Amino acid sequence: MRQFVFIFFLLFIGNNGLRAQCTGGIAAFPYTENFETSDGGWVSGGFGNDWAWGTPNKPVITGAGSGTKCWITGGLTGSSYTASEASFLVSPCFDFTGVQYPYIEFKVFWETEQRFDGGSFQYSLDNGASWTNVGAAGDPVNCLNTNWFNFSPINYLSPLSGVRDGWSGNKQPTSGGCNGGNGSNGWVQAKHTMPYLGGKSGVIFRFIFGAGTICNSFDGFAIDDIKISEAPPNVASFTYTCVNNNTVSFTNTSALCPSSYDWNFGDPASGADNTANTANATHTFSAPGKYTVSLTVSGPGNAPATITKDIYIIAANVTMLQPVDCQSNTGGSLIVSVDGATGASLNLLWNTVPPQSGSVISNLTEGIYSVQISGTDVCPITATGKAEKDISCIGIFFPSAFTPDGDGKNDEFGPLGSLLSLSNYQLIIYNRWGERVFYSTNPFEKWNGNVKGTKTDGNVFVWRSSFSINGQAEQNRKGTILLIR
Repeated sequence: MRQFVFIFFLLFIGNNGLRAQCTGGIAAFPYTENFETSDGGWVSGGFGNDWAWGTPNKPVITGAGSGTKCWITGGLTGSSYTASEASFLVSPCFDFTGVQYPYIEFKVFWETEQRFDGGSFQYSLDNGASWTNVGAAGDPVNCLNTNWFNFSPINYLSPLSGVRDGWSGNKQPTSGGCNGGNGSNGWVQAKHTMPYLGGKSGVIFRFIFGAGTICNSFDGFAIDDIKISEAPPNVASFTYTCVNNNTVSFTNTSALCPSSYDWNFGDPASGADNTANTANATHTFSAPGKYTVSLTVSGPGNAPATITKDIYIIAANVTMLQPVDCQSNTGGSLIVSVDGATGASLNLLWNTVPPQSGSVISNLTEGIYSVQISGTDVCPITATGKAEKDISCIGIFFPSAFTPDGDGKNDEFGPLGSLLSLSNYQLIIYNRWGERVFYSTNPFEKWNGNVKGTKTDGNVFVWRSSFSINGQAEQNRKGTILLIR
C-alpha cells in the first residue's frame, strides 16, 4: 500500500495557471497511481478546463489504460474538447531527497488535431511559479526513454509553455482544414529519466493541454497508471577474446542501455592506450603479468555501474633438462617456465605421444616439442623447445684447416664433438717460430686467427691439447692447422 504524506495545496489561477504550495511531499517510492479508487490527489484547472476523472467512453478512447478509470480532457463522453482550452492537471507534491535518479512512466493516449492541439508534461521547483518541460521532442529513444513527445511546436500550448513540445495527432485522415494523422492509436507507455530532479524536494508535476478555436472534434488527451521511482541502474558486463598472446578484444554486454563507457585496462605502461571510451575496445598489453580490467558504464539518466575482471598475459620458454641418450635416443626431458602467471591456475598439454601435462616432460627422443598453455582468465599461448641428443659418443676431434673470413662458416678453430663431456681441458697453438699465439681452458672458446687483436697471414700452425672425456684417463692430442685467408 502506498504511504501518503500530508500535502497542503493553496490553489489559484495566475499567469502560469494552477499554482500549488508544496509543504512536505510524497517521499515513499516507488509511487504508483492507477486512479481506480480516487483521483489520486491530482487537481485540474486552467482556462476552458474540461479534464475529467472516471471511466471514458468515447469513439476512439473507449476505456482506461488499465482497469476502468483514468484522467482525460474533453469529458468522459462525447468527442470534442473546449475551444481555446489552456488547462492542466497538477500532481501532489513530491520529495526526491532520497532519490538520486528520479524516473517516471505512465500510459498516455492522444487523439487531437495534429500540430495545433495537444498535451505536454512539466515540473516545477518553485511551487508552480515557473514550469519546465520534462525532456524534449527528439530526445534519443532507448530502454529508459520511449514514447515521449512526438511533435514540436504544438501551436496552442503557447499560453502554458514557451517550449511547445508534446504529444499531438490523431488516427483520422486529414479532412478539410483539420489535420489528421500521427495519433497514438491506443494507449502507449511513455517513459523518461529525470536526473536533474535527484535530491530535490518540493517537486510538482503537471500535464498541460492546449487547443485552438476550430477542429476540436476529437476525443482529447488521456493519462493513466503513473509510476515514479528510482531509475533502474545500469549493470556493467563485458566479455573478451584473446586475439593473440598479448592482444585482447573486449565486447560490452552491459544492461540496461548505457550511453557512455570508460575502460581502464590496468596497464599504465601502455600510456594513453590504457583507457578507452568506446562501447567495444581492443588493447595490446605491454608485458606479461596479471591485469585488472575495469569497465564503468553510465547514462542515460540512471546510476552508473562498474565491473572488473582479471586477465593474465603470459609468456613461456622451454629449455632442456636432460639431453637424449646418445646410443638409445631416449631419456630426454624438457621444462617450461611461464612468466606473468603468478596466481593463475594453468593447464599445460604437450604434444607427446601419449600427451603429457605439467611443466616437465620426460622419456623424450630427439626432436621438437610444443606445449599449449591455458587457464582461467589466461590468454592461451603455445611454446616450443628441442630435445637434443647427447653427442658424447661421437668423441672429440680437431679440424685440419679453417677460414676466418667472417662468412659464418668454419671461421674458428677448436675441438668439435662432445664438448660437454670434457674436463681438465687445455689448448695451445704455436706459430712456425714456436711462439704461443693462443691458449684456452674452455673447450667452447675458439681461436679466430688473430694474435693480440691483429689478423695473421695464412699459414700453418701447430696445436697441442689435453683433456679427459667423462672423467676417464687424460688424452693428449697434437697436430697442425692450416689458416686460409
